[in-house]
Amino acid sequence: MKITRHPAGAPCWADLDTPDVASARTFYSSLFGWQALELPSGYVNFTLHGEKIVGAVKLREDQEHSAGWSVYFMSDNLNGTTKAVEEAGGRVVSPPTKVSVAGSAAVYAAPDGALFGAWEPDKHPGSGLVREPGTPSWFGLSSSHAEGAKVFYAQVFGWTASGSPAGGAAADLTFGGGVAPFGGVTGVPEEAAVWTLHFGVEDVEGGVAKAIELGGTLVSAPYEAPGVGRAAVLKDPAGAAFGLVQHA
Repeated sequence: MKITRHPAGAPCWADLDTPDVASARTFYSSLFGWQALELPSGYVNFTLHGEKIVGAVKLREDQEHSAGWSVYFMSDNLNGTTKAVEEAGGRVVSPPTKVSVAGSAAVYAAPDGALFGAWEPDKHPGSGLVREPGTPSWFGLSSSHAEGAKVFYAQVFGWTASGSPAGGAAADLTFGGGVAPFGGVTGVPEEAAVWTLHFGVEDVEGGVAKAIELGGTLVSAPYEAPGVGRAAVLKDPAGAAFGLVQHA
């Protein structure tokens, strides 16, 4: 699905922080058919069918997290989002910062410790394609404080959470004004809370086999996610976790 403007509160972009950008380019381009456009700064935009999908950048030693995918949600006003995060009990990891002419970004930590970002666009509106093979298609939050997470994100982004079928996520998440769920929150034991970005595939088993052949490792074998479809979680060669989803 082509997107020209992401609604406020919707997932809109993702960055891969990796110690080896060249290896990441080879792995993900081979897995999803992406093209890589490297900017003079070293930042890489991955594209599919001519549309920007996600980005990649070399992991800095001073960053709070290890190699992994960072998800960003759309904001019409980063200062307002920052205030909402703090009032809801979260904290600012990286304050609103201008990213050349592309827009402005900020990174936060939710009360459960999950890191996430917000993006206020200028020239760069975010992912141009979503919910199709090779593009961001589902956003899963694992948290030991699932109920608190629902309250937090509702206060910050206006999300609504609805119960999902038995055996599925604790709740499906829908951004304000949205007509379909974009992700889910699942309660887990006392573990580090984390967002996992799932990319769409036509065949999960085939995608898993290809990822492993390219040097990835399997974290969660393909399983049925009620109300969502068939999914799996892997790690790329640098250890960054990501998911695959075949929507029902």
